[in-house]
Amino acid sequence: MTEIKVVPLGAGQDVGRSCIIVTLGGKNIMLDCGMHMGYNDNRRFPDFDYIDDGKPLTDFLDCVIISHFHLDHCGALPYMTEIVGYDGPIYMTHPTKAIAPILLEDFRK
Repeated sequence: MTEIKVVPLGAGQDVGRSCIIVTLGGKNIMLDCGMHMGYNDNRRFPDFDYIDDGKPLTDFLDCVIISHFHLDHCGALPYMTEIVGYDGPIYMTHPTKAIAPILLEDFRK
């Protein structure tokens, strides 16, 4: 039987910061990359340090899958790509791809 490992990097016990790493068949897949709207410090973002093994995040993750466009599920994508340095594949539905940038820009203002 194939081992499945599930590691929450955020939202394990609360609403916001939805971010889970699923390891299956030697692949590391991130499900969602959200922010917590109630914090203005590092607690706002998923705990990427948990998976810091000295390699770039892009080398660790095989892909990111965003479930939908709410900020608690996709709001930390700019942080992960611009600050943490992830530049691998990110998958989402067409409606999420269309709406997420609008929400992120509105939040930035």
